[in-house]
Amino acid sequence: MKKDQAFNPGRKFDQVRRGAREVFFRDGYAGSSVDDIASASRVSKATLYSYFPEKSLIFQDVLSNEMDQISARAPIQIDTAMPLAEALALMARQIAGWLVSQPVVLLHRASIAEAFRFPDLARRYHALLQTLLHDTVREHLDRWVAMNQLHIDDTSLAAAQLVRLSGAVVHEPALLAGATEPDESTIHRIGDGAARVFLAAHGAERSEASLAAPG
Repeated sequence: MKKDQAFNPGRKFDQVRRGAREVFFRDGYAGSSVDDIASASRVSKATLYSYFPEKSLIFQDVLSNEMDQISARAPIQIDTAMPLAEALALMARQIAGWLVSQPVVLLHRASIAEAFRFPDLARRYHALLQTLLHDTVREHLDRWVAMNQLHIDDTSLAAAQLVRLSGAVVHEPALLAGATEPDESTIHRIGDGAARVFLAAHGAERSEASLAAPG
C-alpha cells in the first residue's frame, strides 16, 4: 500500500491489523485467507472489508506498518568518543542482534517470499536495510578514515562487507521456520569476530605495515 493511500480507520482497525499480522507472518501470503484474518482479528468479514477491500491491501498495510515500526529506532548507536576497536565490536554486535531479532526476521521472510508479487514492498525493505545499516556504518567508517584510524579506499563497499560479516552464521539460520533467536553470548562472539576480521583488513597499523613491507 502506498503511504499516501489512506483507509478510513475505525475503532477496530488496529485489531484487524494485529490479526492480519499474526496470520501473514505465520502462514505467508498465499497460505492466508480472508476468513483466517477475520477469525484472528475477531471481526466479521464485512468489518474486515470495510477497511480493506482485498487481501493484497491488507498485506501491504501490515508490511508497511511493520517497516515503520522497525525504522523508528536506529539499530546502530555508537558513542563517537569510543575507541575504534571497542566501537567496531559494539557496532557488529548491534548489527548481528538486530538482524536476528524477531520483528526483523518476520519482515525479512515476508518481504523476500513475496518479492515478485509485491516488488515495491521488497524495494522498500531493501532501502530500509540500506538506510538503517549500510548508510549508518558508512558514516562511521568515513569518520574513522578521516581521523586516519582506518585505511579504506571504498567505504561503501567496506560498510556492506562489515554488515555481511556481522550477520554471518546467525542471520540465514534465523530465517528458517522454527529457528530460535541466538543468545547474547553467540551474538557477542559473532560480532566480536567480525570486528577483528574487519580491523585486521582495514586498521591503520596493518595498512601501514603492509605499505612498509618489502616487495
